[in-house]
Amino acid sequence: MKSTTLHKPRGIRGLRLLAVAGTAAVVALATVLIPVLPATAHHGWPGFETDRLVYIAGRVSSDGVWGNPHSQFDVTLDSNLPADTPELAIPEQLQDPEDSVRVKAALSYKGPHKELEVIIAPPAWSGQWGLGRPLKTGERFQAVGYINRTNDGLFRPVVFWYGDDNVPVNQVLGNTLPVRAPLPK
Repeated sequence: MKSTTLHKPRGIRGLRLLAVAGTAAVVALATVLIPVLPATAHHGWPGFETDRLVYIAGRVSSDGVWGNPHSQFDVTLDSNLPADTPELAIPEQLQDPEDSVRVKAALSYKGPHKELEVIIAPPAWSGQWGLGRPLKTGERFQAVGYINRTNDGLFRPVVFWYGDDNVPVNQVLGNTLPVRAPLPK
């Protein structure tokens, strides 16, 4: 009986140590994995209608969020968009004829929204490609990209142009479009 009494505190202490170690392991694992989960959920192009590129133009209408994993802001669309993408400089990364012809041929947005939420690459990437600062409310914004499949008010560009000088900014990793969809007819 004494041996049971003697081992009981050691057994409880051992269980406590095991519980503390297990909790620490779970917390450490969660610290590593949880920041990755949201990024994995929305990175890439599968959530967007990559079968057709769309041209939008307007003015930045919100301060947005500038940072990682992506920057987001709203754009109030021009009421009279041209039929397709106007003559704009194509970033070096998308100058392959298979890509540039698709960007130039993108038809203008004809959807129901007068304002779209735009999601772009994080500052580290956009900065390398020509946008080293947050866009300002009221600033001119034009883009060619994709509408989200489940939220038709969300737009993700493959390229955009900002300011009155139409500064081009690539938004795709590498030097090709995510999908080379058929040209519009």
